[in-house]
Amino acid sequence: MVSHSELAGRAAAVAAALAELGVGPADRVLIMLPAGPGFVEAFIGVTQRGAMPLPVNPRLAAAGVAAIAAETGARLVLASAKRIRRLADLDAEPPVLVDGRRGLWALALRLP
Repeated sequence: MVSHSELAGRAAAVAAALAELGVGPADRVLIMLPAGPGFVEAFIGVTQRGAMPLPVNPRLAAAGVAAIAAETGARLVLASAKRIRRLADLDAEPPVLVDGRRGLWALALRLP
């Protein structure tokens, strides 16, 4: 169980990491994480940046992610290390760690 203060701190860490990645107001961020605390942290962190969180099925293939990103204008995907490998076919920059203090729970992938 995660306390409210822990969740708030983790969401703030995600927001800070997104700021370092250049995410700002009105940006769209695809969240490709399974339901659970990591998804909630990402969702809240994205909204704290003023950006729009766009949840997508974590099992979606790279072509589907690319189509959604193109349609929505999203330039960043948050995904687990396991799922990021599904996106290897995308023309994107190398993934970067989102929250190093808690370990490798999510990666950010910048899309063209």
